Amino acid sequence: MILGTAGTGKTVMAVHRAFYLAQPGTENAGPVLLLTYNKSLVTYIQHLASDHPGDVTIETYGRFGRGYLASQGLMGYGQIAGSDQREALVEGAVRDVAAGYRPGARFFTRPTDFFLDELAWIEGNGLSTDAEYFDAERVGRQEPLQRRQREAVWAIRETYVAARKAAGLHYDWASLPSAVKAQLHVDSSKRRYKHIVVDEAQDLTPEAIRSLAAAIPPDGSLTLFADYAQQIYGQRVSWRSCGLAVGKVETFIDNYRNSPEIARLAIALANMPHFKDSADLVEPRAPIRAAGAKPTLIACGSSDDEALVVRDAVQSAGRTARVGILTRTRAEARAAIAEVRRTTRVTMLHENNSIATWQAPSGVYAGTYHSGKGLEFDVVVLPYCSDGRRPHADTIAAFGPDEAASRESRLLYVGVTRARDELIISHTGALTTLLPPATPDLYDLYEVTTS
Repeated sequence: MILGTAGTGKTVMAVHRAFYLAQPGTENAGPVLLLTYNKSLVTYIQHLASDHPGDVTIETYGRFGRGYLASQGLMGYGQIAGSDQREALVEGAVRDVAAGYRPGARFFTRPTDFFLDELAWIEGNGLSTDAEYFDAERVGRQEPLQRRQREAVWAIRETYVAARKAAGLHYDWASLPSAVKAQLHVDSSKRRYKHIVVDEAQDLTPEAIRSLAAAIPPDGSLTLFADYAQQIYGQRVSWRSCGLAVGKVETFIDNYRNSPEIARLAIALANMPHFKDSADLVEPRAPIRAAGAKPTLIACGSSDDEALVVRDAVQSAGRTARVGILTRTRAEARAAIAEVRRTTRVTMLHENNSIATWQAPSGVYAGTYHSGKGLEFDVVVLPYCSDGRRPHADTIAAFGPDEAASRESRLLYVGVTRARDELIISHTGALTTLLPPATPDLYDLYEVTTS
């Protein structure tokens, strides 16, 4: 178990660890799986690993799980519910269960994202009975659910699973790890991989980690690289909840990526009150690097002005540097690059549409904070960091203001720490309270108004 803060070289070390374990000259060497959560990071890791010879497979957990079940005759084409299918089925399950309660019961009027998140948490923790769910400590939800509410959630889960299977959808992505683990426990065949190395392991659910532990032979190894400050997929649990026996935990604290000025902002962000409930949080430490420019904070008169800010930043840096434009949603990413695309090629970072290659040493990339996870850029632009947009309204509606702030501050932390040398943040109206206040000790402050 290796815990480290952003910029400490975890991804680079994960690559070296994987290829070291695959070398024939290494004691106990064997085939290695180097695994992570999102597709963009897989492409980046493949770029880092391009000069390393060795028997190493690099892929996402989803691809691994789907491939293993297919090899066991348990996965056919189109049997995993997509996000839209899952959302529609859960909405139907909520309506069906609500019909058995008094009319107008407020619990069932919560946004669908709330129920999607709760069902994913149940699956991610491997809770297979209502008794297990009722007794479980719900980490990562600041407003606990009462017993009657949990009973309703469990009824929604059972109704949803029955409807999903009736539609020929045997799995969704949240339930995949439990299916993989269950099959591995009855599968006595030789394991395909002797060693598994996981980058950004905090993004995997406890059940996914357990399934990976079951996927290696008794003389194999599982290596996890994680940063719990960047735990952005709603689980917020410790690796200890996975039931792993770890003799020693290594800690990486030296930041090799960010300039001191960018790291100072990241540290200030990590010290804010809504950030303090992370399990196994490693405190960021200021890097020993030559001083650079402070993050640029630009107060804009309108969203159109922000699009121009992004355009100007890309025009000045995109020809010679790798630039990342990161936002909360894909719709925001498309809006942010509308002006940029008139003159510059932009590669989109998407969870479901992996980029084919990683450009080096320059290029412009745009996408969500999630899709930028684990990547690094010379210049990062974070538009739309306004109080009315961060936290996102849908997150507040689903989880309440405190939980929304806790979740989305981690997204901003991911965005801030992607930047090596230059960070540009813009907002219209008041700056989001998720970022440290606009003071000249942390930022270079500017105003832009064209209309």
